[in-house]
Amino acid sequence: MGEPTSFGEMFELLSQQNKKQTASLTDQIKGSEQNLRNQIRKSSQQLANVQERNIILERKIRRNNILLFGLKVENNNSLITDTLTKINELFSLNIQTNDINNIYKVGRRESAPILIEFLSYLKKSELFKNPEKLRNLKDTDYAIANDLCEEDRRDLKILKKHQREAREEGKEARIKGFKLEINNTLYTAKELETLSEIHTDSSGSEDTGEETDQETNRNGAVLSEKLSIDNKKRKKRKENTPSPEGIKTRAHKKKKKHY
Repeated sequence: MGEPTSFGEMFELLSQQNKKQTASLTDQIKGSEQNLRNQIRKSSQQLANVQERNIILERKIRRNNILLFGLKVENNNSLITDTLTKINELFSLNIQTNDINNIYKVGRRESAPILIEFLSYLKKSELFKNPEKLRNLKDTDYAIANDLCEEDRRDLKILKKHQREAREEGKEARIKGFKLEINNTLYTAKELETLSEIHTDSSGSEDTGEETDQETNRNGAVLSEKLSIDNKKRKKRKENTPSPEGIKTRAHKKKKKHY
């Protein structure tokens, strides 16, 4: 093709060059966006893995601990002695200071809970071996609880909320570990919250508080399908993440096809 001899030809040539440059830049931007998405996805997964490992580690650290509620200690110098005396009195045990790693108050209030760090899980478990002693605590001003991490406390709160709601509806509900058994079916906190969201969305603006059998079956089916999809996504997350080589190959093919 010769040199352009008219304004129209020059304009056409510039337009074509501009289109090619625009297309090339568009392909580069799309490739960069895809790379950025993949990096974000990879970083999000790495962060989730780190958070999960941190939770597991924190559970192990807290595993040997218990919290004692209701004991008021005015003199911190006698905190260890007073705490062990009360624990041995409540549970008819003989726990000594050499069984303990540390004892301290969680907070500044006089009635703040007291954290007891046992040296072994077996020694801590002695407090829970006598169900009668645990039941008798209800008639006293004292209570004990496992030292849970923030995530486990949140899940337990959700389980108790749904346990209360299920019992109000006349269903059998009891907490087993970190799951809630309702009419012989076990649910995790995440599953219960998902079911609540589905029920809220399906109830609409005119909620009468009643649910038909058809709606119940539909909500259950949607929950099962959603949980199944979530499990598949977790198992295939690595397979679904494209490699950098694959991204470059697809970007090259798109660019070549345009020309």
